[in-house]
Amino acid sequence: MHAIVLSTRGLFSGKDDDSNSTSQHICPVKDTTGPTIVPFVGTLTYHQFSVILAGACALLSALVVCVLIATHAMNYSNPVQQRQIIRVMLLIPWVALFSFLIVWQEGAGDYLVESLDFGCAIALSSFLLLMCDFVLSHRGGFDDLFGQGAWSRGAFAGSSPQWLKRLWYGVLQFIPTSIIIWIATIISLAVGTYCKQSNNIHFAHIWITALKLIVTTVAILSALKFYGKNKTKLQQHRILLKLFTFKSIIGLNVLQTFVISILSGHNVLKPSKYLTYHDVDTGLASLILACEMPIFSILMLFAFPSTPYRSSGPAAGPLSAIVDAFNISDLLSAFIRGPMRLVREQQRQILRQDSMRVDAGADPMLNTYEGDDHNGGPKDPRISSAV
Repeated sequence: MHAIVLSTRGLFSGKDDDSNSTSQHICPVKDTTGPTIVPFVGTLTYHQFSVILAGACALLSALVVCVLIATHAMNYSNPVQQRQIIRVMLLIPWVALFSFLIVWQEGAGDYLVESLDFGCAIALSSFLLLMCDFVLSHRGGFDDLFGQGAWSRGAFAGSSPQWLKRLWYGVLQFIPTSIIIWIATIISLAVGTYCKQSNNIHFAHIWITALKLIVTTVAILSALKFYGKNKTKLQQHRILLKLFTFKSIIGLNVLQTFVISILSGHNVLKPSKYLTYHDVDTGLASLILACEMPIFSILMLFAFPSTPYRSSGPAAGPLSAIVDAFNISDLLSAFIRGPMRLVREQQRQILRQDSMRVDAGADPMLNTYEGDDHNGGPKDPRISSAV
């Protein structure tokens, strides 16, 4: 990074003055001073009060989500779909936990804030796989994903179409890039090259911010385009409500952080007798986000109910549901497998776990199969070739 910056110095600055170059490499010193802090509520300072509030909201939102996860785990009749649903719902306690930690640990806020994007990357990638399975649960869904006539030519013949590969990797890239951004932020903060208060190209902040904007935008647009191409089959699954429920979390965080940054930059928000520099710089946005988590946890009850999965006995126990949700090997291996091979693995699991058929009009190889021989495996030769 440092070498790239040095090589482009002349292009951006247009100057070769050594003294000017030296000053550009010095991060402006943060003014963390402020008035003496006084109690905000009773004997509690604002920081103590915000820690208690953020912690209470985190516990409440986690409790609501855990109850919903428990209902899915107790009715784990379609593991392929429900493990993705549980992963999406886990975003709520993930964000609530890290928001609380950012509020509580003042000095560690900048190190932890990128964790929110990593949680969102897992949720969005899981949501893509969930949408794929929703499409496949409908009659003709296989042809919708892999091209007209793909089903009649034999299951899993050929390769995935380019549009599917493009959207597939457009979403999944969010996982490794969010990890890279998080690590890069931690390293640059540790060595003093991040410089949050400066947008100078000699510091990491501007590059990390730009990369974060690009990869997040690509991931969201890819997910929306996938929905657009399969809108007819996905509408009845209330996909937009599901997407809004968890993606708005990160959107609100970005918006709130941006607004607070502007207000802070214009001294509308500044250290006071209640607020320290860290309360304004990192704590306030995370406190607001933590307070919003109970609302989103309640929305999860409507977006991801377990009701559709209760009409049949569970294919696996509650412990299997938790283990499957935390085992993200399918997400990580999706980069290598691609859409076609991952679908093959999903069908293999569906047959092995005897998943219920959620949609009565499903193709015989999707969800619980009309042509299955439960004693000796699938009768359909196309399924046999796939598994």
